[in-house]
Amino acid sequence: MAPSRMKVFTSTLCTTMHTPAYEFLSGAETHYYESPDRRDVILKYLESQADAFEVTERTEDFGAGPIERVHKQDFIDYLKTAYEEWIEEGGHPNGVLPGTIPHYKVARLGKLKAANCLAKSGEYCFDMSAVITKDTFKAAWNAAQVTLTATKDLVRAADEFEQSVEAGTTTRENPPGLYALVRPPGHHAQSDICGGYCYLNNLAIAAQWLIDQPNLKSKADGGPKRIAILDIDFHHGNGTQEIFYTVANPLYTSLHSVDDYPYFTGSELEKGEGKGLGFNINIPLAQATTDDDYVETLDKLIQDHVIPFKPDYILVSLGVDTYKDDPIAGFLVTSEGYPRIGNSIRKIGVPTLFVQEGGYCIEKLGLNVGGILLGFMGRTGTPQ
Repeated sequence: MAPSRMKVFTSTLCTTMHTPAYEFLSGAETHYYESPDRRDVILKYLESQADAFEVTERTEDFGAGPIERVHKQDFIDYLKTAYEEWIEEGGHPNGVLPGTIPHYKVARLGKLKAANCLAKSGEYCFDMSAVITKDTFKAAWNAAQVTLTATKDLVRAADEFEQSVEAGTTTRENPPGLYALVRPPGHHAQSDICGGYCYLNNLAIAAQWLIDQPNLKSKADGGPKRIAILDIDFHHGNGTQEIFYTVANPLYTSLHSVDDYPYFTGSELEKGEGKGLGFNINIPLAQATTDDDYVETLDKLIQDHVIPFKPDYILVSLGVDTYKDDPIAGFLVTSEGYPRIGNSIRKIGVPTLFVQEGGYCIEKLGLNVGGILLGFMGRTGTPQ
């Protein structure tokens, strides 16, 4: 018997704050694709499926501690004050954008820290899509707190799931799932650098919080809970990879496009370092990837890497910019393919939290996100 309804955690602040006027793509000024409309259309679709989703705006404030476990303090301080400093130094009020980014061939010779915001904007950002406006830090903070609230509820749902399995009232084929509908997204945000619309790494903050809870022990070895991350965004999650590259928990796995943004990361040769060696799995896919190709590759990734890791929780970086008509990305994945992707994740049989990342085809965004979530819930058929 499939779970009746999935709890959706969100906040109106995800829409009302952080609204950059523009970005630059291929040298041209264009509207900001990571817009508040994304959250609104997803929410509208989920609310139209009231029998499947329960939406809550209840958000706890976990403070700075979980964020500081993932991001460096100087970077957090920069995000807090960047816009005000930018304006004081004569920057355009539309937002902070780097004019100079320290290339490694230059930066390797210099040892000076940036003293003004014009320079800091390049030191703490790797592209021109992470515009910082007056309310960007507040928005990113809110997204992290919403994700942590959902994560805490994941623990509760997982405990209830284990009790139900032991009582025989459910089976491991019907794991609980929750969804954090947040923006700005997070998986491109590294420990001390923003980019790709991302400022704080929501999913990484959630994963580290779970690992840090002393009362949560793994069924596998009695140590900290084991977390497996599935990044199914079209783009490689360079931020999540960098944050966890030298540790064995969490396991980071990613399906993403070959030779696409962020371009310089995501090779299958990137397997982790030190204790993390073997716990970073990248699978780059061709632009011509279809529904069948994607699901087949995902199933193999799950069988070869995720299930052998024996995770206690699955955290999914949920991007649907894999959609065939996405304006800035896209494989050949169709709306009919997304329930199949969700069903593949469901078959792992582990409590799962989905955290929103990319997806920019506004017309189909709600349908495609809903497809993955409904597929995870075991609801067959193509969402309407």
